[in-house]
Amino acid sequence: MKLKKLHSSISAGILLTITLFLLSCETEYIDRVNEIPGDVIQVPGYTHIESFSIDGFMENEPLYAAITENEIIVLWSAYHPLPETISPTIILPEGATVSPASGTEIPFVEGTVYTVTSEAGTTKDYTLRIDIRQQEPTYTVLGSSLYQIGALQKEVNTALSGSAALDNLLLDINQTRVYFVSAEEETVQYDAEVVFMGNGDAPFTDYGIYYFLPEDMPEGFYDMRIENGQYLLINPVENSFQSEVKIPTTFSVTRYGFPTTQSQGNTFEARGALLNEVTTVEIYSNTDSATVYPIEVVAQSTYRITLKVPEDTPVGTYNRMRFYRGEQSTVTANAVTVL
Repeated sequence: MKLKKLHSSISAGILLTITLFLLSCETEYIDRVNEIPGDVIQVPGYTHIESFSIDGFMENEPLYAAITENEIIVLWSAYHPLPETISPTIILPEGATVSPASGTEIPFVEGTVYTVTSEAGTTKDYTLRIDIRQQEPTYTVLGSSLYQIGALQKEVNTALSGSAALDNLLLDINQTRVYFVSAEEETVQYDAEVVFMGNGDAPFTDYGIYYFLPEDMPEGFYDMRIENGQYLLINPVENSFQSEVKIPTTFSVTRYGFPTTQSQGNTFEARGALLNEVTTVEIYSNTDSATVYPIEVVAQSTYRITLKVPEDTPVGTYNRMRFYRGEQSTVTANAVTVL
């Protein structure tokens, strides 16, 4: 409901802008000499855009841009992810043309210039601008007291709402940055790898931001910060620089990237800690733990391991993986379906 109200407000504002702009347009004709010497005709010299709309913003409702003196302003709700491309419908006055033409697919980025040419040959340029309408995120304290490199980290709101936890995020990875500022030297920053936003299937069951720390991040104390759209989320002074980052000393495998479906002969990656110690890997089903199949280790480092499904692995779903490290082993619920 909040989305529909916001969309209605945006649409109403845009339509008012368009109406006022069109009412301000005066009739404009330009004299042009006809083929017969001395014979003069009048042709339209209009170079304005009557409407610029994008389909697909909401079901059966196009999104109309606001047209100013030299800009096409798209007011985009932050609740909708930005599409990579758009194919806008452009309505022009009598006899005018536009480049790129109406219906042409273009990247949905700021700075695209549309040139309107009147029948009389006069031109006018309009620059596309995207105005993101974003609600301010709510949060209390960011970061946890202890981080282990290699583990899937998260900043989440388990209640999905309320002012006492992270909420109202712009769910766009491309407009989100999670980074850590060193307590020892505050000019040093480390960018995390954001892998998911929102909530969904395991391991992303809670609403929020999921990420990995950089693998070369030194141990020490840090302050976590989040840039989300036009907002910077930062801890109050009394809670800053209290997140401790540690190099892992125990073996682990994350659920990130699983369940996965792979064809025979395909490679895939698992992430975690001390994966360089893995000697062999096998998969099996918990309903038949006696029947196991080996998975080939292709490459490995401390925090990543590349695995390959052998060509002779039977087709099926295997919901358990066992990682051997010499005589030690760890069983995970990372599921692999072989096609």
